[in-house]
Amino acid sequence: MAARIARCMRDAAYGASVELAKEKGPFPLFVADQYLEAGTFASRLDEPLREAIRAHGIRNSHLLSIAPTGTVSLAFADNASNGIEPPFSWTYRRKKREADGSTVEYDVEDHAWRVYRSLGGDTARLPPYFVSALEMPAAGHLAMMEAVQPFVDTAISKTVNIPADYPYADFQGLYLEAWRAGLKGLATYRPNDILGSVLSETPEPAPQAAPEVERRKPDPMRSVIQSRPKGQLPAVVEKLEYWTQQGRQALYIVVSFMPVEDGRERAIEFFMPVGQSGESQQWITSSMRMLSLAARGGFLERALADMRKVAWDRGPVRLGTYTRPDGVAVPLWHDSEVAAIAYAIQNIIARRNGEPVAALATPPAAVATDPAPVLAGAKCPECGAHAMIRKDGCDFCTQCGHIGACG
Repeated sequence: MAARIARCMRDAAYGASVELAKEKGPFPLFVADQYLEAGTFASRLDEPLREAIRAHGIRNSHLLSIAPTGTVSLAFADNASNGIEPPFSWTYRRKKREADGSTVEYDVEDHAWRVYRSLGGDTARLPPYFVSALEMPAAGHLAMMEAVQPFVDTAISKTVNIPADYPYADFQGLYLEAWRAGLKGLATYRPNDILGSVLSETPEPAPQAAPEVERRKPDPMRSVIQSRPKGQLPAVVEKLEYWTQQGRQALYIVVSFMPVEDGRERAIEFFMPVGQSGESQQWITSSMRMLSLAARGGFLERALADMRKVAWDRGPVRLGTYTRPDGVAVPLWHDSEVAAIAYAIQNIIARRNGEPVAALATPPAAVATDPAPVLAGAKCPECGAHAMIRKDGCDFCTQCGHIGACG
C-alpha cells in the first residue's frame, strides 16, 4: 500500500512538472539524454512519462521528499497522521520550549486512538492493527523505507525507534542493512536517561506518598541569593585598562545598583560583555556571576577583599597610576588581573556613593618611584622591576636599561 501511494505521488508530481515545462520551459540545465539516461531516477519512470519528458522537458529537476511531519501533524491535522512514521504512542507527553527557555508539557492523544475510544472501543485491549513506533521492530521501519525510497527522488525523513536496551551489534547491523538496501540515509533514536527526550510515554500515576511529618524549612539565605530585583536597575559602565605581560588589556564592566534606605545605592549585579579578553573571558565571566551572588547575599565586601589577595605566576598587573602625597604619579601594581579588577570595582562602588576610593594593594613605599609609564613585563634581574620586554630581538628593561643575554 505504501509503495502504491508513493508511486501515485511520483507520477502525479512528474506529470504536473511536464505540464509546467510546456508553459514555462524546462529547468535551465535540462538535457533530455542526460536526464533520462540509464541509472537516473527519471529512467525508472513509466514509458509515457519518459516520452513526455523527452518531448517537452520538465520544469523541476527534483520534486519529491518525505519531510518530518510530526509537529505539522499536531498543528494542522489533529494528530491524524505522521506521514511515513507510525504513531509514536497512542498517548504520550510532549515538551514544548517557550521563548523564555522554560518548557511546558502537553498530553497528546493519537487521532485514531481517540476516535476508537469515542466509538466505544476498549483502549486497554487494542486490535492488532494498532501498532505504534515503540511496538514495531526495527526491521519494520527499514522495510517501510525500502518500500517508498524507489519513488522518492531526494530524501526521506524517517526515524527508526529502538529500545534503550537494544544490543549494540544489532544497532550496528541496522546501518549495514540500510546500506545494502540502497537507502540514502537512516536516522535512529534510542532514549536515554542522560539526554532525556522530547516525547515520552505517559507514565502510570505514582502512588501518593505519605505526607511528611516535618517538612524541611527553606533556607532564607538561598532565597535571598537566588532572587533578583525586578525591572530595570540603575547602572554604570566603565572601561578598565591595565597592562600585563601580554600587553595592554581593556575591559568594559557594568555594575547595576539598587537603592537602599539611607539614600545610598548598593551594588547588586556585575556583568562584562562576552568576547573582550580572549582566553581570560571564562574566569572573568565566572567571577562576575559569583560577585552578583555575593552582592545579593550580603557578603560582597568580603568577596572583593578575597579577590584582591589572589596572586598568580604571570607577573604583576598595572592598573593606572597612584599619586603620592608629594605629587609624583607612580604605577599602581596588583598581584593578578583578578586583584586589579576587584580594586577597580571597589572604586566604582565608592565613587557611586561619594566615599573615599579603596586602599592600595601595596603600600606606596613599595611601589616603583619612576613616574613614567611602564609596560609590565618579566622581572628584571638587575633592578627587580617587572619591566623586561623584547626589543630588537633582545630582552630589555624599560626601568634601568638592563639588556639580557644579548648584552
